[in-house]
Amino acid sequence: MQRVPANLPARTALGLLIALGLALPAHAIRPDGGHAVQGSEHADHVSPALDQRLAEEVQANMAMLQKQGRLPAGTPKVSGLGWPLGPVDGAGTDLHGISNFVDLEPAFPNQVRDFSCGTRSYDTAGGYNHRGIDYFTWPFGWQLMDQGAVDVLAVAPGILVARGDGNNDRSCSMNAPDTPNYVVIRHGDGTVARYLHLKQGSVTTRPIGSAIAAGEALGKVGSSGISTGPHLHLELRANETAGAAVIEPHTGACNAAPTAWASQRPYRDSALNQVSTHSAAPQLATCPNGAITQPGTDTPRYKDHFQPGDPITLMAAYRDQGRGQVTQLRVLRPDRSVFQSWSFDSADAGAPPFYNASYWYWNNTIPADAPHGLWTFEASFEGETKRHDFRVGSTTQAIGDMRGLIGAWFEPATSGQGFELHWINGNTALVFFYGHHDDGSNFFLVGQRDGAWDFNQEVVFEMYETVGGRFNGLDPGAIQRPTWGQARITFVNCETAVAELDGTDGTQVLNLERLGRTAGLDCG
Repeated sequence: MQRVPANLPARTALGLLIALGLALPAHAIRPDGGHAVQGSEHADHVSPALDQRLAEEVQANMAMLQKQGRLPAGTPKVSGLGWPLGPVDGAGTDLHGISNFVDLEPAFPNQVRDFSCGTRSYDTAGGYNHRGIDYFTWPFGWQLMDQGAVDVLAVAPGILVARGDGNNDRSCSMNAPDTPNYVVIRHGDGTVARYLHLKQGSVTTRPIGSAIAAGEALGKVGSSGISTGPHLHLELRANETAGAAVIEPHTGACNAAPTAWASQRPYRDSALNQVSTHSAAPQLATCPNGAITQPGTDTPRYKDHFQPGDPITLMAAYRDQGRGQVTQLRVLRPDRSVFQSWSFDSADAGAPPFYNASYWYWNNTIPADAPHGLWTFEASFEGETKRHDFRVGSTTQAIGDMRGLIGAWFEPATSGQGFELHWINGNTALVFFYGHHDDGSNFFLVGQRDGAWDFNQEVVFEMYETVGGRFNGLDPGAIQRPTWGQARITFVNCETAVAELDGTDGTQVLNLERLGRTAGLDCG
């Protein structure tokens, strides 16, 4: 673990340019602070006593199910494991990191070997070799735990053979009580998956013996039992007995067995987890000195609405950030012109080859003459761009006549994508989106909402895709409108707007220009 000081060296020239409201060149800027995880910050311990308790509970429940004729016959070896965190299209995919894999080196202490022949695991002087994979939530894991933001999902189908809940979930020490909240699933081939350290009150209430589907939610990520912070400990065993062989599902240079994953992720899965804006530097929760439980919660200080002259903190959070991996960052004005751009390489902050997770922030000030409207903070890293919108100034400015917005709104930079807006019955907005799937085929969305709105006010439309129509032989009964997602549109003035599309096909931001207007109508 490395903690980064909150005031890294000088950015006086940057501050002066920002104060003057000038656009900045994309040069390297060191962050004002941050926090990085290097090593086993999120760790745990499965004691022999806990191993025995879990095995005995599973065996007793299996005997009961066998007696009742509810224990299924064996099936072929389990493979094609799914991702253990959810929601898959959201926090479970984005807001995580991996701190530890299975320790395949039986010797101890300080003799660690993971499946890739690396040292991304740990052992103890007492003879514990880490037996699972630790997935932690990031950034602000305690807040995410308190919000119940990240689900624990079954990696394979099976039978629920043990579960436990009701234990304190705010452990932050390897000396905490050995009382995790947990779920144990037995697969058809006799292997067993243990899901440990779950959030109190989140464990599935389904009866013992229930058939569990792959991807089914079993609980929420927590920090119960011997745990140093919110994470899931996923442990695969060859069978249900105490001391059974541990299965490392990853294949690599030091584990020749075929991968058990449907899609094994890279050993270093470098990605941006999140970009965000804040009122001041964020703070992570820590354990009180000498305590083993009851840390506070994180203080992210999220803020998305600012006034000219306000301080603003811009943050980028990563998993598996590596030295030499450059991030390009930009702040865009409401008219989408570049207000500020810069680059960042963790090597500039004296980083090791990799951090398991990290976040970095830059402190700035909104200029006194900043244009009001929807601004965007974006960061591009390893081929992916994440964006976060924030507002500056008044969120409302009256639109004189809503009918003046009727017409075509397109982004010139894209090929044939845009909106058509209609105002009907004096109170209802109807929008049509014409666009393309990634395979090049066209698709058509429709949405509506009641009520007027103002300039610089985000307007949300629930969008539905229209499918099943035909040019000839139209059958109205075959037309379906499945839910696609949302269009969040902000009209900056009568001629420009910003639309964020977020749905089945992904997310993108369109900078729209007005291409048509109903004669005689003006929204000004």
